[in-house]
Amino acid sequence: MEGQFSLKFVIELFSLLLPYAIKFALPPALLTGILLGLGRLSADSEITAMRASGFGLGKIAAPIFGLSLILAGICFYINSWAAPKARTGYKEKLAQTAMENPLFFFQPGTFVTDFPGYILYVGDFDGKNLHDFWVWSTAGQDEEPDEQGRIRQTMRFDSGIITPDLDTNTLILEPRNLQIEINDEDDPENFRGDYRPGTAGSTVLRFSLDKRGQDLKINRKPSMLSLEELIKRRDRLANLNNLTEQDKKQLRETKMQLHTNASMACSVIAFAAIGIPLAIRTGRRETMANGALALGLALGYYVLSILLGLLKDHPSFRPDLLAWLPNLLFLGCGLLLLRKVR
Repeated sequence: MEGQFSLKFVIELFSLLLPYAIKFALPPALLTGILLGLGRLSADSEITAMRASGFGLGKIAAPIFGLSLILAGICFYINSWAAPKARTGYKEKLAQTAMENPLFFFQPGTFVTDFPGYILYVGDFDGKNLHDFWVWSTAGQDEEPDEQGRIRQTMRFDSGIITPDLDTNTLILEPRNLQIEINDEDDPENFRGDYRPGTAGSTVLRFSLDKRGQDLKINRKPSMLSLEELIKRRDRLANLNNLTEQDKKQLRETKMQLHTNASMACSVIAFAAIGIPLAIRTGRRETMANGALALGLALGYYVLSILLGLLKDHPSFRPDLLAWLPNLLFLGCGLLLLRKVR
């Protein structure tokens, strides 16, 4: 994006990504806070003093679990509404800007292969003015790309202007001082054949955005749908009489996303359940040690979630219900540690 978009636009894009990032950052943040707070209290024997004064582990943990319930509700809102809406807005804004700003497709000193039948290279650009621009065409007279990818035409110009034509979905390139080399039609790699170098005073080149536009088209995955949209999609697919394989796949993905959103929200409670007894048992006051422990647990949780997500194409394993397995595992470990602490 360097030199193409304003700082304000870049900040807007990053702000639209924040809700998507928060849903992954909030549970580990709570776990880190628990390990830091209770770990230092335990290391300084404050937990022992509390228990000697009649405060059981239940009273010590109650405020933390209360906070985790509130944060779980916030996470569920983010997962089910805020993050999908922001993610969709990010994609739409990026796609719209890409179609309106033709320089989005170029970066100085790189080769561009987004346009079928062409390889483009731009040395530098200033606004809409391109400098040191090269175009290698593999298309012949029939406008079809060469099956072997052989270069049939080479065009180079020192400067030119590029503008978008949204009505025809094309980029219009107007080069100045164009130099052109046309290779032999039957044997493009034979420069002793019908090879014709030359120049052109003025011409217009058009590059279709159909393929690139399809790549930029907003394809809303289940993770970009709100709770209401997921429920409507699930009910619609479930009520179909004859489900195709594609419908079955979409139904599985929709159910899995519903369970994933809920389980990710409840991960805050699972992290609290394992963090409280672990902090008391280890009793470490070092910030780095507690931070590393929290990071390790969070990575383990998310890696396990990703691995279980790979089973989405195996309905016999019920991948939608397996989304709850990391939470159950952390809750089970937390209960075992709590028994030992008591």
